[in-house]
Amino acid sequence: MKKGIRFVLLFSIVLVTYYMTTHRPSEEQFYTWLDEEYKIDCTEGVSCIRKKDEDSAEILIETGSNIKKEYLLFNTVGKIFEDQNGDRTTIKAIGVLGKYFTIVEDGTSTNS
Repeated sequence: MKKGIRFVLLFSIVLVTYYMTTHRPSEEQFYTWLDEEYKIDCTEGVSCIRKKDEDSAEILIETGSNIKKEYLLFNTVGKIFEDQNGDRTTIKAIGVLGKYFTIVEDGTSTNS
């Protein structure tokens, strides 16, 4: 009985590990998530557009980027955006099981 439970447990761990490894989200999925979650559209290279409401938007420049894909079960992505006033927005996310989840969201203003 114990051997059967151990086998099922080990098989489940291997199956979950395989699934997580094959379903790490891509960088393109990150940009889709970024647009849905934060209304930041980066389809035009390093300049992005943040939609504030239906009638207004602001241009953001991507000043920093860190993408780590070497992890076995997940990815991490960090992006730093700066607007025309010098205000910075930092967004860091973890990608696992085909989705991204926010780790850090920080907006700093240079205008005090």
